[in-house]
Amino acid sequence: GTGIAPMRALLQERSHQRKKRRIGSKNVGKNVLYFGCKTPHQDYLYEEELKDFEKEGTLNTLRVAFSRKTEKKVYVQHLLADDADETWTLVEKEKASVFVCGGTKMGSDVSETLRSIVAEAGGMSADEAKAYLDKMSSEGRFVQELWSA
Repeated sequence: GTGIAPMRALLQERSHQRKKRRIGSKNVGKNVLYFGCKTPHQDYLYEEELKDFEKEGTLNTLRVAFSRKTEKKVYVQHLLADDADETWTLVEKEKASVFVCGGTKMGSDVSETLRSIVAEAGGMSADEAKAYLDKMSSEGRFVQELWSA
């Protein structure tokens, strides 16, 4: 859950754009958020605010991974892999930007999942998928803000 602060700020800005500047969703693109934490009761930070962003239309999709809610641990990269086709469409066809914020281990796992999605859905080799993500990064479309404890 440590990566939620930058994402929250982005959603607040998008909400402001929609409300005050009357900029429609088409002009700012879709907002899809993957959020991971241990349990919904202990550390699901800003749950109500995120649900409000959904209700008002600022947040199109909210996917939450709780790693300690069930016996089988579910992480953000698992949800991302489940949404591989939609992710590829957003990244390739809609030229979406991807921001990964949080711990270094999570960032590494999410990056690897994204590389796999690009390779499989884009019909690329592992090296081509890496080059694709490197290009996205150089264009400012793939940004990682990661830290370790």
